Amino acid sequence: MLEVKDATIVIGEKTLAQGLSFTARDGQLTCITGSEGSGKTTLIRTLMGFLPVKEGFVSVDGELLTVRSAHAFRTMMVYLPQQMQMLRHQLDAPESPVCEMEEYGVWNATQPVVKPELMAEPLSPEEIFRLAEQTIREAGDKQILIADEPAAHLTPELTQRMTALLLQQATMGKTVLIASRKPQLVAQAQQVIDLDALRI
Repeated sequence: MLEVKDATIVIGEKTLAQGLSFTARDGQLTCITGSEGSGKTTLIRTLMGFLPVKEGFVSVDGELLTVRSAHAFRTMMVYLPQQMQMLRHQLDAPESPVCEMEEYGVWNATQPVVKPELMAEPLSPEEIFRLAEQTIREAGDKQILIADEPAAHLTPELTQRMTALLLQQATMGKTVLIASRKPQLVAQAQQVIDLDALRI
């Protein structure tokens, strides 16, 4: 369970959210939505402890999450980045374990470990879905699933399969938190946080 209480999130001079409160519960699909540039990815990075809240707090299962404590909490999480090329090495060696530094370093801006040439090669929609499915399967013991625009580059058919996959994880009792603008995904969420509606 992830809880946000009275949080103010500021990047530079821009306030993305003020007094934001919600709980992403176990067994529930929570969707953060909003227009491009509304702060969906920034909020996700905050919920994973890479960015601090200016006011309020974020907690995981009742324990306070801070930038210092976040590393331990991230061992409970599996993350699907918007740029799935970051994890494409798993396609080449699906049986090899991925160390934690690789798994989380690829999307932590302070620890870039992805070769530029790999990032330049786009994945097909089928590869994106297969990689997402594989990543979730290999992290079956993790209680929290976070995905940034998981259907952004998928076909309608694969979007439907991705939706079913995410809902399946929720029915298994996991906390599933996604950022998405796709109506098909937003409509299936039990809770929707619309950042456009929260602008001050």
